[in-house]
Amino acid sequence: MTYQKIGEILLKYSGKIIYSIIILVVGVVLLKFSNKMLERWKNREKSSVIPFNQKRIDTLAALFKSIVKYSIYFIMIVLILENFNVSIKTILAVAGIGGLAIGFGAQSLIRDVIAGLFLIIEDQLSVGDYVTIDGRSGIVKEMGIKTIKIQDYNGSVHIIPNGSIGAITNWSRHNSKAIVDVKLNTKMSYDEVSQKLKEVFEKIEKEFEDDIVTPPQILGIVDTNWIEYTLRIVTETKPLKHWDVEREMRKKIIEKLFLN
Repeated sequence: MTYQKIGEILLKYSGKIIYSIIILVVGVVLLKFSNKMLERWKNREKSSVIPFNQKRIDTLAALFKSIVKYSIYFIMIVLILENFNVSIKTILAVAGIGGLAIGFGAQSLIRDVIAGLFLIIEDQLSVGDYVTIDGRSGIVKEMGIKTIKIQDYNGSVHIIPNGSIGAITNWSRHNSKAIVDVKLNTKMSYDEVSQKLKEVFEKIEKEFEDDIVTPPQILGIVDTNWIEYTLRIVTETKPLKHWDVEREMRKKIIEKLFLN
């Protein structure tokens, strides 16, 4: 194809090309404007509710952004195709096998959307919750109309279609249990160890007074043999605070029982 021929084609369709570019620009502007307005709404609502409901607002804002984004994309595609005299109905009617594939794709999309709506309506999880979904654990970073994104502690982001979500464990909705097992030589007196552990518990309570719900206590001996026995320590904490309490308690127990 010669440059002259290309020039003629561009000249012939210049009006349609310019119109399509305008549609793209307007769509991008609308998308940025809608996201900005949703952020303002989110910040305003979060300042007027209790902290527990702030996660709910983050979730709804992310869902609205997803709906607006896909709606704008869809309208842009339809307008551009119609601008080039391409009818969506004609494409679907003539596509044949392609139309069948689109139909299967639409079924999957509808399943994902419906599943996502039920997740929101039933308040099974929210943005910011720490969850386990089908063996993948992480913090919910985004809940969209089609997928959910969770980020684990090594930074990996798992993108999961809403329709494929099975069992969900939400670790953020209820208090957690900090459980520490301490293996001790049978020559170490249980009573002496218990007394020293009480001092550790007092320090833990002071350090985590805002996170601990019930004071640490010795649950009892959970395992024993001729050489050693195992004490189990349990305390109830606010959601997701048990890891911090467990780490600090192990550190203080080692310092108190084995390094003094």
